[in-house]
Amino acid sequence: MSEQPVVSSAPAAPKRRLSLPLKALLVSLGAVIATIVIVVIVFNAQRAARSAPIEIEMFPNLTLISATEYESSDVRYFVTDAPIDQVYNFYAARLGALAFRSSGELGEDVSRGCRKIYQDEPPREVLGRYFARCFVDNSQSDLTHRLLLTIVYDLDARQTRLEMRRDWSR
Repeated sequence: MSEQPVVSSAPAAPKRRLSLPLKALLVSLGAVIATIVIVVIVFNAQRAARSAPIEIEMFPNLTLISATEYESSDVRYFVTDAPIDQVYNFYAARLGALAFRSSGELGEDVSRGCRKIYQDEPPREVLGRYFARCFVDNSQSDLTHRLLLTIVYDLDARQTRLEMRRDWSR
């Protein structure tokens, strides 16, 4: 006769479960790691977005007269026969017009916009007695990302001159 194996009817050993504090620690650790990964991704995206010059629609019929390029900036000079107000209005429509002598009060966004700068007191709309500045500043922390336009009317040449300066981070 053969022996039959003994079958035990004892219950299986219970599975060991993690304690509640250990679970909370693991979830917190996972959240911290996810947050760090998101911060690194956002930081790298911001750096990449600020590693090229700001592009802007150019006023029609500008003639480039000179350009100087550096590693992380450039300067370009243009002329046009259009009136200074027409050039100013073109950029003010795209970047916004800032109030005269504005200091960013009452919620005004001073990171971009255009403003006329007068040489007389009180201000007068006389050719050659005012110029305009338009700018965009997307700089953040140690990342530079700026555009500055200076619009001037040259009385001698009877032309509007535009200087474009751009700075960006590498």
